[in-house]
Amino acid sequence: MNIFITGINNKSGKTVISAGIAAVMQSLGYKSGVYKPIQTGAIDKGNYLISPDLSFVKMLDPYITTHSTYMMVSKTMPIVASKMEDVKINLDEIEKDYNILKQKTDILIIESTGGLMTPLNENKFSIQIPIMLKLPILFIVNPSENTINSYLNEINTAKTANANILGVIINKFPVYSENPDIKAFPSLIEKYTDVKVLGLIRNFKEKSIQSSILFNEILNGIDLEDVFQMKIPKLSKF
Repeated sequence: MNIFITGINNKSGKTVISAGIAAVMQSLGYKSGVYKPIQTGAIDKGNYLISPDLSFVKMLDPYITTHSTYMMVSKTMPIVASKMEDVKINLDEIEKDYNILKQKTDILIIESTGGLMTPLNENKFSIQIPIMLKLPILFIVNPSENTINSYLNEINTAKTANANILGVIINKFPVYSENPDIKAFPSLIEKYTDVKVLGLIRNFKEKSIQSSILFNEILNGIDLEDVFQMKIPKLSKF
């Protein structure tokens, strides 16, 4: 089972959730991979570029397969970065790399750059990647960063485009908040999108978190069997 993970912006925590899910699934015996088709904000090492997002994945588990088709240093939208660095983003190349990677893995997580309507080139948007690859979309939403209106629009945009929506994971959720809007957030997502909430991750310091804590958050906060739509025998041991 392969999935496409997206959020509205770069603050949703989709990289941490993608890495955490991949690392947990790897520990459960599934050969896992994380594919970032387009990485902006890459680190220039002179002779080569490093993906900061995929480096975080490797930090959790060096045996997870990782790959990026396009890496650009500019911390901008792909359409802007590609023009600045003279890179031509071709969806056919993304599809080719995806087909190679899925043969090497049991579980492949594809992570978006930006939200679904982030422009990639003159006439392509991020949403066209999961549609092209026939992948279900898992939304990472963050009630602290955006309003419910933003998430309802994003999810319903995907539904209008006939995209396959797997569900929603609520990230950075302040479980002890007394804010009525925050407390109502999960039920409002399900009520007004007809999309199931598959997990709730507490609010913690993301990339500084210890791997053991992230593992526990993923195992306890996310219904992985619903995410991957399969029975995971080893989960019963946790």
